[in-house]
This record gives sequence, C-alpha cells and structure tokens, in this order.
Amino acid sequence: MRISTVNWSRLSSVSLMLAGALALGGCVASAEGSDAETPRDEADIGSTEQALFWGWTHYTSEEFAPILCDSGSLLNAVQCSGDYCDNIRAYCEPAGGNIGHTYATDYFSEEGNDVRYCNYGYWVTGITCRGDYCNDISLQCSRISNFSETNCYWTGWVSEEGGGTLSFGAGYFMVGAQCDGDYCDSKRFYVCQAG
Repeated sequence: MRISTVNWSRLSSVSLMLAGALALGGCVASAEGSDAETPRDEADIGSTEQALFWGWTHYTSEEFAPILCDSGSLLNAVQCSGDYCDNIRAYCEPAGGNIGHTYATDYFSEEGNDVRYCNYGYWVTGITCRGDYCNDISLQCSRISNFSETNCYWTGWVSEEGGGTLSFGAGYFMVGAQCDGDYCDSKRFYVCQAG
C-alpha cells in the first residue's frame, strides 16, 4: 500500500499561523464545497482547513473528511455514533508541544493486524477512514519534540452501544488504536501521559 506524501513541515508552519488566527477569531474554517475525489488506497490525512486547536472535531467516516488536531494539540477523547461506530470524532486538547514530522499509518481493521501504534516520540494528531462503516482506519502520527511517553495504558473498548464516548483522562493522549468486531465496531486506544 502506498501512503501519500505531504510536505508536513510546510503544513506545520501554516498550522501555527492558522492556530493563531483561530485563537483570535474563535472559529474553525470549514472544508466544504470540494468535489475532488481522493484515491481510496491512499491515506487522506487532513488539511489545515479541517484542523482544530481545542474542542471536539467534526465527525469523520468513509464519506466525510479526516479529523485533525492542530498546532501542538493532541487527541484526549473519542466519540462515535451510528451503526458499527461508523462516525468518529475526537477531542483536541492543547498539549504545549512542538509538532515536527508527520506521517500516516497503513489502514487497519479487525481483520488481520488490528492494531497500529505511532513510532516512539510520535502522537496521534488525526484519523481518517475508508470502507463501509469506517471499517479501515489510518492514524496521522506527528513528532512532538519535547514530549516523551510515560504511564501508558490501553483504554477500555468504546462503541455506540455503550454511549460512544471515551475520555483518556487528564494529560493522556493517543499513541495507538485497536479494532474489534464487525466493521471495527469496537475500538480501544493506547494512551500515554506526555512527560
């Protein structure tokens, strides 16, 4: 599988400018109106227009744009809705780090290898899906230069049947994910404190 390459250092600079504008303007830009089709065998990570500095992202699924935290914000909670936990969104929380290189993991699901981790020193900053009910997931992993992983643990499972919301706890952020059940219906996350 080929993962698309993006100039993330350029996007990081743009992300910093966008984060400043969002903080001053108090709004998030929308990526509506695009009719461009993304090849489904490549991970579509997200853009600064879709990024969120603090709060809940929009929902993502195979028919929606990827979700993305911006400018040193990391995923601190997730929520899903719809059949088979089809729609996923995340809570972005400022972590105070400096984002560097970013890459996308291969897609994964409950079939075969059902777990993906970011490389050590990298943290999940975005999620994208493909396939029915968001069956295949790819994580956007970003290097946070001044953080190390401490006190890591696997969360419990989350799906829409149990309310669909899972918080990782104060100061804990996602570094990996695992799927279980048809269409990756249940998800759990490997989270760590940023030390």
